Amino acid sequence: MGKDQLLKLERETQLLLAPKQLVDIIVEQAIAIEKLNSRILELEEKVEKLKVSRDEWHA
Repeated sequence: MGKDQLLKLERETQLLLAPKQLVDIIVEQAIAIEKLNSRILELEEKVEKLKVSRDEWHA
């Protein structure tokens, strides 16, 4: 099952899945969340650097 398909499963369909399939979905989602959190932190750091750079330029 592809990632897009996993995300689009409706509740009724999810109830029919085997526990292993549900665990696989949860693990994939946890990995995706971790990647997104890392990216958010990276972007927040870049924004802060840009703010400092902008403030120094306007000073």
